[in-house]
Amino acid sequence: MKDKIIKKATDMFLKLGFKSVTMDDIAGEMCISKKRFTNISAIRKP
Repeated sequence: MKDKIIKKATDMFLKLGFKSVTMDDIAGEMCISKKRFTNISAIRKP
């Protein structure tokens, strides 16, 4: 799931510009809540 978020965010940054994309925008595009998005993005691989 984290890889899908990174891919979607990258696509959005390239299309809309880094400064105009928010966490809410990415979470909305992924059809997940902002809380879930934050929990997933906070997971770190050892």
